[in-house]
Amino acid sequence: MLKNKIGFIAGSAAMLAVAVSSLSFAGDSFQDEINTINAAIKQSGAQWQAGETSMSRLSKEERAHRVGYNFEKFKAKPLVTSKAYTATSIPSSVDWRDMNGQNFVTPVRDQGQCGSCWAFSMTAGLEAYTLIKNNTPGQDLDLSEQVLISCSGIGSCDGGTINPDYLQSTGLPAESAYPYTATDGTCSDAQQGWQNNTYKIDGWGSIDQTATALKQAIATYGPIPAAFEVYSDFMNYKSGVYSYTSGTLEGGHAIFVVGYNDSGKYFIVKNSWGTGWGEDGFFRIAYSQVTSSKVKFGMSAVAYQGAKSQASDSNDYSAKLQQSTAAFNSDDTMKRIQPILNQVPQ
Repeated sequence: MLKNKIGFIAGSAAMLAVAVSSLSFAGDSFQDEINTINAAIKQSGAQWQAGETSMSRLSKEERAHRVGYNFEKFKAKPLVTSKAYTATSIPSSVDWRDMNGQNFVTPVRDQGQCGSCWAFSMTAGLEAYTLIKNNTPGQDLDLSEQVLISCSGIGSCDGGTINPDYLQSTGLPAESAYPYTATDGTCSDAQQGWQNNTYKIDGWGSIDQTATALKQAIATYGPIPAAFEVYSDFMNYKSGVYSYTSGTLEGGHAIFVVGYNDSGKYFIVKNSWGTGWGEDGFFRIAYSQVTSSKVKFGMSAVAYQGAKSQASDSNDYSAKLQQSTAAFNSDDTMKRIQPILNQVPQ
């Protein structure tokens, strides 16, 4: 069940004022924008549809608060790939929402009017990482983005970066320890002692910005935080496989990549704009957008290491059985159990 993290302030006078200003700004022009985008989609042969979304009626200023990724360079450790699939052995498709019938992706959240996409991207990663590591699919683990915003020093409502060091050193508590406010907030407002009950990652590493590297990381380690450049046509995305067609740059945006599909040549991505946008809050984006000079999908991508990947070999019963049988039949094992076998009545 979707939990709208800003629902408790939705009825406030401030939010009402924003809604009114948005409507007066947009008027009927949003429909003209959508018509223009659909015409560009048809002309370019793109495989997606534009329509009215929760972003369509927002003003330019309000849209700016829905992105907010700062592409600042930081020292990113390279991903350890010794256990990764090779380029020729990765599965043709992976979807962590349906991994052998099990869902390891938490519900879509809503960042509201705060440029905190970077926090939602990394928090979604920690939530999925925890579900995979603990093998608890289907759990709506809801961790506190507000702690990441107010306590980490990584960023604010004016933007931030994908840098998971804080998730490894300190971690995040449950949402209840510091509910989301869509503001910068202050760390002192968090529940006292939250540091004693946090979820952490064991490690992380950066991923090369190629479609193959992204797919290898997703198949091997699980869903991954990443970023790209958002243009105005994307604000009106309703369904299909997105590729840039028209519009101006809105800003950098961090998201959460939960899968891919070679047949359709697209990545499957969780956004943080609520379920009133896209495909119930998710979108698909073409592999071609990784090398696009505009979109540059997959920038600053990282993988959290330490969770046991369901896509590789982890929970395959036959693999476990083969490993057990091999160990049982080893010479050392047979030597140890042979005296016991000799005592068993025939």
